[in-house]
Amino acid sequence: MKIVRSPIYNYEMNEKTGYFRRWGKDICNDPQYSPIGPEILDIQISNICHNGCKFCYQSNLPTGKNMSFDNFKKIIDKMPTINQMAIATGDIDANPDIWRMMEYARNKGIVPNITISGYRLTDSIIENLVKYAGAVAVSLYSENVCFNTVKKLTDAGLNQVNIHQLLSNETIRYCFSVLEKYKTDYRLKKLNAIVFLSLKQKGRGKYYNIVSENDYQELIDFAMNNNTPVGFDSCGSNKFLSAIRSRNDYDEILKFVEPCEATCFSSFVNVDGFYFPCSFMDGEVKGIDILNCEDFLQDVWFNNNTISWRKNLLNNNRNCPVYKI
Repeated sequence: MKIVRSPIYNYEMNEKTGYFRRWGKDICNDPQYSPIGPEILDIQISNICHNGCKFCYQSNLPTGKNMSFDNFKKIIDKMPTINQMAIATGDIDANPDIWRMMEYARNKGIVPNITISGYRLTDSIIENLVKYAGAVAVSLYSENVCFNTVKKLTDAGLNQVNIHQLLSNETIRYCFSVLEKYKTDYRLKKLNAIVFLSLKQKGRGKYYNIVSENDYQELIDFAMNNNTPVGFDSCGSNKFLSAIRSRNDYDEILKFVEPCEATCFSSFVNVDGFYFPCSFMDGEVKGIDILNCEDFLQDVWFNNNTISWRKNLLNNNRNCPVYKI
């Protein structure tokens, strides 16, 4: 159990189950941001990817670069408050140091999570994912590849396995289909949840369109009424809450929903070692060089640019101040 106590900011995290709770002066108050640094780090260890997905917001290509193990360690060591890490990579086998990185994180008391495509998997990779990852999300590009990967991981003993599916106007009907297949496909028997990712019109994703309010409401109602385990990225959390506001169990669900955390409780570092509020801000705002900073809190977390972005987010009820969701 990882525990932080202070007069205005407190949390407890169970490193085995992932259960996390945070409070401020007392249990009825929530802090607006962490005064000691981010809890979660989204770190890009590679942008090399052979999938070529037409909606990739990072526009990844087979030609790219890897983060070195030494730079990975430097970044982690500069951010001692991290308790969870999202490993961002294109191909699962792109960075040869991935398992050393995940092991290093574990040894520092950080739970590494990762999103994979399901392609290029080997028995050795599955074994290492089960050994090091707290949770694995499998992006739904090919149904058979995704569902087979879910089964392989859950059969190998990994409990926190999710499916990631893009939610857009172009994919909404397929999203309904995925919910239906959860009930009938044996490969998804031990799946933790189907997580819908809100479209941000960035990179190759700029050619896609945001789902309509009516279609979104219909999807939420269908999932909830059929007791299908679903989740949503923090970008769309407030939209999700609006969709379930009339439900009798709204107050209970609210406890488990976290709106955008960028610059409040989470950070993103790209493959070159530059800090951004989140991965969608890479290339949109000026990054901060973490590798050469002397004091992360002073030089990055309380940098004037970070403070300004944080204020904009908080003043917008933690709805994204940049993208329409």
